[in-house]
Amino acid sequence: MADMSHLSTSASASASDSFALFEDNLSDPPRARLLSGLREHICLTRVEDVVVLFDKLAALQSEGCWIALAAHYELGYVLEPKLSSLLKDRDVEAPLLQAWAYEQMTPLHGTTLQQWWDAELSALSPQEREAGLLSLTPSIEHAHYVDLVHRALNYIREGDCYQINLTFPMRGQFFGDPLALFERLREAQPVHYGALIRNNDKWILSRSPELFVARRNMQLECKPMKGTALRHTDAARDAEQATALRGSAKDCAENLMIVDLIRNDLGRLSPAGGVQVTQLFELETYRTIHQLTSTVLAEPVTATLLQVLRALFPCGSITGAPKIRAMQIIRELERNARGLYCGALGWIAPNGDYTLNVPIRTLHTAPGGSCRMDIGSGIVADSIAGNEYAECLSKARFATAICEEFQLIETMRFDAGDVPFALLEGHIARLARSAKELVFNFDEKKAREQIDRFASQLEPHTQRVRLLLARNGDISLNAAALNEMSGIPTVNLGSYLLDPNDLRLRH
Repeated sequence: MADMSHLSTSASASASDSFALFEDNLSDPPRARLLSGLREHICLTRVEDVVVLFDKLAALQSEGCWIALAAHYELGYVLEPKLSSLLKDRDVEAPLLQAWAYEQMTPLHGTTLQQWWDAELSALSPQEREAGLLSLTPSIEHAHYVDLVHRALNYIREGDCYQINLTFPMRGQFFGDPLALFERLREAQPVHYGALIRNNDKWILSRSPELFVARRNMQLECKPMKGTALRHTDAARDAEQATALRGSAKDCAENLMIVDLIRNDLGRLSPAGGVQVTQLFELETYRTIHQLTSTVLAEPVTATLLQVLRALFPCGSITGAPKIRAMQIIRELERNARGLYCGALGWIAPNGDYTLNVPIRTLHTAPGGSCRMDIGSGIVADSIAGNEYAECLSKARFATAICEEFQLIETMRFDAGDVPFALLEGHIARLARSAKELVFNFDEKKAREQIDRFASQLEPHTQRVRLLLARNGDISLNAAALNEMSGIPTVNLGSYLLDPNDLRLRH
């Protein structure tokens, strides 16, 4: 029996609040698996405990537990001996893998799924339900990204790789409850492989459209996703975009490279002739993008989960080909650890079946209102840096669109005379501070000129002037009468308390 004494395990004091929801809300009707009744939380903090951890998971499954699993991309350095030298101390501290063992699994389907959402959201305060993103922006300079693409292209031209997947984080701020934020994101982008995991005060919110690997009895299924086109608001133009993607030599070649890689990986797990490509270059359409996917099956497969991961992890669609050399180059080029992004996220049933997504389009929230979501694209010989950057941003559009729903407001007192706005400097300073923190475009010189022009057109009496700043830098101004107050003012208390930690109060 394996020695489990060194494995990091815990039974959380807040186990009653922990749950994992795995949801397909792209199907009609939508369906989900809700895992609850946390029994144990297990973390991989030592490389030498990999086998011990998977033995532990198998033991918990044999006792009837359902497992929620979150494996970091950097776990691949542990599973592939040729990459072990790439592992850094910070990767293990992350940790490399987390698993939650739950005692109950509740299937939710159609009406029962909606009832669950209604009950969970109704338990939140009005302010908690007003969830959203204040900002979500790339943490890499555009010029640096272009340089990385050119360096990747040099490796491709020199014959090191056919394809290299380059990624970078986006960081920002959120407000409200993560549960309510996930509800907004699931409406913005319905997907087959969504996941929501509450781990104390940290949450994983995944809107992944990509299947990494699913097991049903002795069959494995992979659905690599490569090839992206931004959707258009005009129906005819949108149809043209979809047709162009299907016929794109670049995108189809990119997809085929990964299909061949995954066929090879699956071939290590099944007998000769056991791997089949059942769908090639299938178009999948989401709210903001079109994507090309292919489906690869392998059977019969008797390998354990650990053996499957040693053969397949991480998914070839987010490394490039050939995989090992691509991962070496990625480690050289990318300044940040990927963490869960591009790893594996999903559920494992007591009978050994499982579904793991590729956790792309996945947001992490932390106490204090910070959040992170990573994006990336595959670089091939004919890639153009600007187009690749635009593709990355298009993949984040379902989330960044939420950031554009609000404007910054300054309300100023106008008086006729030499100093029309007595407190203008304070207004400008506050607007500039919020614009910088929330990543709004703000040209102070143009703003002052626009305010001066607007003031010159006002009637010479006291007025209230409202300035609205949009995220793209557009400014609009309007004015209304400002009458003196009369009588005794009254105060009414609101029906609920403001949260002093709400980040919106600073703006």
